[in-house]
Amino acid sequence: MHSIEARFGIEGGRPVAPTQVQAAVGWVYKADGAVAQFRLDGFTFSKLEPYTTWESVFGEADRLWRIYAQTAQPFEISRLAVRYINRLRLPGPAELRQYLEAPPVLPLPMPQAIREFLTRVVVENGNHASAILIQALEPSLDPATVPLLLDIDAFREVSLPPGDPSLPGIFEQLRRLKNDIFFASVTEKTVAMFE
Repeated sequence: MHSIEARFGIEGGRPVAPTQVQAAVGWVYKADGAVAQFRLDGFTFSKLEPYTTWESVFGEADRLWRIYAQTAQPFEISRLAVRYINRLRLPGPAELRQYLEAPPVLPLPMPQAIREFLTRVVVENGNHASAILIQALEPSLDPATVPLLLDIDAFREVSLPPGDPSLPGIFEQLRRLKNDIFFASVTEKTVAMFE
């Protein structure tokens, strides 16, 4: 992975000569629907479709993390996160309150047909963890399908050494927080779509 920084502008009424700096910032590993980013400033593991179980995803993430920690030798971990981006394909046209517990509410006499929306809420749970919940209705190319996005990023700011034995437990707490938020955000009708 590379970072490119470009600069141009005017200083003192005169054009500044454009500059461009490119630097290596990490590596990307891709295999079997998984992507790992080994960056100078952190590690990210993503599991793409087809989805499997938490245990298999966490096991692979942990394996790659250990390789990263051994190679990069980071001094400390400052943020841990579990993020799930759920793209739901609702039958269209959809009445959002049938699928979301807290859909956008528009005052009357405003038109009630929503084509797109975006909400972002950051919550704290009291166990030093927080979560960002994004709900979005994306533009649809197919009138029979309404793409609804539920993006949940449960995270915790920490100051831990890379080999701290509490890491798996913290990740499990973040996963539970993510699950609690997901199931509180959707209706039973939405849950039934996954069964």
